[in-house]
Amino acid sequence: MTSNAEDTDVMQFGNEALFKYDKNFKYIKGGAADLSLNQKAKTATIKINPKVKWSDGKSLVAQDVAYAYKVLANKATQSEYYTGSIQNIVGIQAYHSGKAKDISGVQIKNKHTVVIHFKQMKPGMKTSGNGYIWENAEPYHYIKNISFSKLASSPQVRKHPLFYGPYKMSKVVSGESVEFTRNKYYYGGTPKLKKITVQVVSADSIAAAIKAHKYDLAIGGVPSSQYKKIKQVSGYTMTGKNALAYDYLGFNLGKYDAKTGKNVMNKNSKMANPSLRKAIAYAMNIDAVEKKFSNGLGSRLTTLIPPVFSQYHDKSAKGFPLNLKKANALLNKAGYKKGKDGYRTDPKGKKLTIHLAEMEGNANTQAIVQNYMLV
Repeated sequence: MTSNAEDTDVMQFGNEALFKYDKNFKYIKGGAADLSLNQKAKTATIKINPKVKWSDGKSLVAQDVAYAYKVLANKATQSEYYTGSIQNIVGIQAYHSGKAKDISGVQIKNKHTVVIHFKQMKPGMKTSGNGYIWENAEPYHYIKNISFSKLASSPQVRKHPLFYGPYKMSKVVSGESVEFTRNKYYYGGTPKLKKITVQVVSADSIAAAIKAHKYDLAIGGVPSSQYKKIKQVSGYTMTGKNALAYDYLGFNLGKYDAKTGKNVMNKNSKMANPSLRKAIAYAMNIDAVEKKFSNGLGSRLTTLIPPVFSQYHDKSAKGFPLNLKKANALLNKAGYKKGKDGYRTDPKGKKLTIHLAEMEGNANTQAIVQNYMLV
């Protein structure tokens, strides 16, 4: 029931995924459950390790895996994980709309086996995070009597959740801290740490806290803008890895139809011209911005697949490096002419005004946005 990165960071000590995966995120055997795909039958079979137990001592069973799909697909939960990918499961849309009481494509075969039926098989189903296969379970015996509309705010979820991972939640101070202690029923053996206390710290305050040696570990990472302030602090080891996700510039090319659940393209939208979009990409000073504001820890992405997926990332792709000459040429050829005031008009000669929305981030966000555009 986590809904943001912060919740995920905190819950990671107890919230273990069902399936194990290798360095390229391909599923492998040996987790709380194993996954096998049948391309011909269009199914995924989930077999639960019978040794796995929830932190209250109850066994993890097929009903827990199946119920998780109901939780994310029920309209009352308003789950952000009910995506186009998960709608590839047979019968899940009928359940979401209220036309069916159960998801026909999620079948419980026995106490430890669930079979998921799909409309189509996808290549990405072999890797973690694919979106087609849910990688968590819900304790059916613990939350079955809670209405879906109240589930996310219930004490069973917010204050006393159950986990089958190495730790269980033992204390919560709302908005401040969470304490985890060992889950004595953990199938993977006794966890090394007796207790973990997680406290909430603002991004702008973390550097000072580390200098004061207040914490042993910074979960979720330290903002790259503060790297120089903490890299020489004694008693800490700096670690890092390539991110699984990335920031991107999205263009408004239409609208989302809430009734159909589909995006509707508008070929006459302001940003519909590909030359305009390419020109903006070539005019963005990303390399210099990353060097200055992320202390060299960030980099310009060249493809939709980030470098961390090394097996699939195209190292030869150049993306859109800064090239003002090419950006101006694209605009000129597409009819975006410069007026006497130095500003460009659209191909019809009308004033071209582009509104940019940027998520509020750290103290450098405003400066970063201003430094991105050189045209």
